[in-house]
Amino acid sequence: MYLKDYIQYDHCLGVIVSGSKVTVPVSAPVRSLKYYSITSETDAIIAHNLEWARTGDGRPRFQFAYIMLPTPCNQRCAGCFMGQDKGRLPTALSGPYWTHVEMNGILAVIKAHGAKAIVYGGGGELFAWNSALGFVEQVVESGLGMVAFTNGTLLSEEQIDQLDKLGVVLIVSLRDTIEKKHNVIVGRPNFNLTLKCIEKCLERGMQTDGRLAIEMPVTGDNIERAVNDLLPVCRALGIVPWIEEFIRISASPQERAACNSFAQARAFFKHAARKDMELGVNWTPEYGQRMLDQPQCRRPLYSFAIFPSGDVMDCPSHTVRYGNIRRQPLKQILTSDRFRQRLLNFELCPCSRFYTENDNQIPRVLPAHLKENI
Repeated sequence: MYLKDYIQYDHCLGVIVSGSKVTVPVSAPVRSLKYYSITSETDAIIAHNLEWARTGDGRPRFQFAYIMLPTPCNQRCAGCFMGQDKGRLPTALSGPYWTHVEMNGILAVIKAHGAKAIVYGGGGELFAWNSALGFVEQVVESGLGMVAFTNGTLLSEEQIDQLDKLGVVLIVSLRDTIEKKHNVIVGRPNFNLTLKCIEKCLERGMQTDGRLAIEMPVTGDNIERAVNDLLPVCRALGIVPWIEEFIRISASPQERAACNSFAQARAFFKHAARKDMELGVNWTPEYGQRMLDQPQCRRPLYSFAIFPSGDVMDCPSHTVRYGNIRRQPLKQILTSDRFRQRLLNFELCPCSRFYTENDNQIPRVLPAHLKENI
């Protein structure tokens, strides 16, 4: 099966998904992802935090915070940035689930710093955990929104109904637009299940208020399908297209060899911008950009991640450790000198290749996972 066979086009009537009754305009409005996408409010948060880091006046603010959990995973996606496919999880993922009382305390501090949402970013599939819906309900009851990365394969129609009623934002992971290739990469015959999850979300209109995205990392093998198949489908349906450079931090040398070089990443972003222009969406790639519909990654300037070990880190890619909330209150960590210095010294958050105008823009100092095949 191919994505183009599952999602059928009728350029007069709209787009029909899997033969269902879901029909939307071919030229659906371009939407940003609720809670998560960078907006003018994000820029204001970044400016505030940099001013706080310089002067110490007030306290830092956040757009959202990541909560990482020791969840199992029902797939073994090749190159998983959490190492699920290799059974080598980061030490920060080693720890128990938070109790209801502990989580309430964490959420209260996050909300006090102005955050609007919690983002579940890993370590496995959230809905492989029996208490996932209870966790989501707790977040929403606290007054925060909920964003979750998911492969969608374990979600029943009733659960999607419940998530929709709670206003949850879903980022559904897809690895290719061809069934066989996707299934090989994820290690399970799950392509149809993921697409059916997307279909059920569309039926409930989650795309109409920016609550549905499809995430797909690009490699040398799938770039053309990502740009020519997935991108037009997302634009037509009003889904946010999170087509991104492959996160390389836990990839094997062989997996990294299949990823883009900086020159190939440059060509990919230009190719995607041209395709979008054909679809009536105009944008220009910018330095540091690693995914469509988002500019340069600056998440450590407006968010942070909490891991099961208690470690508070700059992002889910676990680059910089600020402290541990099992030994120090979260509010102290978020106003610490270490946190302040991270803000002041921030330059780039390179978990993957990213857009550069030319080879002269490639940083001379790169982390080990970006040094091969420059």
